[in-house]
Amino acid sequence: MIREKETERISEGMSRRAPERGRMVAPSEVGSSSLGGWRKREPAISRADVNSVGRQIHLLGKQIDELKRKGELVTQNKHSSFCNRILREIVSTTFKMPDLPKYDGLKDPQEHVSAFDLVMNLYGQSDPIKAKLFVTTLMGKAQEWFMSLPLGSIESHEQLVQKFIFHFASKRKQKRSATYLFTIRQKENETLKNFMGRFNNETLEVQDLRIDIMVNILIHGLKKGPFASALARDPPTNVEQLMRLAQKYINEEEMNAMKDGEWLGAGRTRDREPGKDAKQNTDRVRDLTYRPRYHRYTPLNTTRTKGLLTVEKSDMLKWPRHTRFTPAKKFSGKYCKFHR
Repeated sequence: MIREKETERISEGMSRRAPERGRMVAPSEVGSSSLGGWRKREPAISRADVNSVGRQIHLLGKQIDELKRKGELVTQNKHSSFCNRILREIVSTTFKMPDLPKYDGLKDPQEHVSAFDLVMNLYGQSDPIKAKLFVTTLMGKAQEWFMSLPLGSIESHEQLVQKFIFHFASKRKQKRSATYLFTIRQKENETLKNFMGRFNNETLEVQDLRIDIMVNILIHGLKKGPFASALARDPPTNVEQLMRLAQKYINEEEMNAMKDGEWLGAGRTRDREPGKDAKQNTDRVRDLTYRPRYHRYTPLNTTRTKGLLTVEKSDMLKWPRHTRFTPAKKFSGKYCKFHR
């Protein structure tokens, strides 16, 4: 009985839902469609999609313009020594060329290349850009050399640098041998500081100088003293130890020189006697008194008075002014013929 009632209830529910599945949908239920019936709704395009497409179109336009510029660069520089791959590279408009020294073909080419690469590596420039910028540092004979290279022969910055160094190899600084340093000797009155400065400048011209050879050269060139003894007793094993040891004895030498100067000045002050300076000044004034110009004169054949009267009217003598005061600062009318 219960099972029959449950079956009837299920049948009624199915009969009520069946018409809803099969009925037509009214036009008002599907939006503004006037056709009625079944219709699938199309998805709308978002604003983000529109902006993304716009950005892609703008980027594509910039790439096309860049390709055009590269093509124009190749066309305009068809007589350049650079290959097309280098010519197509464009230096960024935001890049500011650093102030680099110019090379005119008269200096060491390796030094110029090292200075250039050091700066370019800091800016992170690519190989083709470095090749282009390197040429801008050339002038005079060096610029003429680059212009004489075959068209399109330079394919990389490394190749350009190799050709550059090889062409100007005669201008490279020649390194000295270690045996040359044995000619450097400390002078008699030369301080240790000045000698070490001169020695260090000379060692820069020697390539691959070993520390043991450097120590032996120093012992040979130094004057007898505590620094030379310290080097012979306990030789340094690297350049840093050597320089620290040298600085130690330089400071010691300068301190001793300062102490010697202080003691010398104090000794001179103690040795000075009261009134000694006044006596020295008096002796100096006495040394300035009149002395004959010559030691031997022609003997006179007459008296000095007659000789004076003979030349009185001439301009042979410069007559002194009239003496009006005696040493006691009193007026005196007494004077000789010469001092009238």
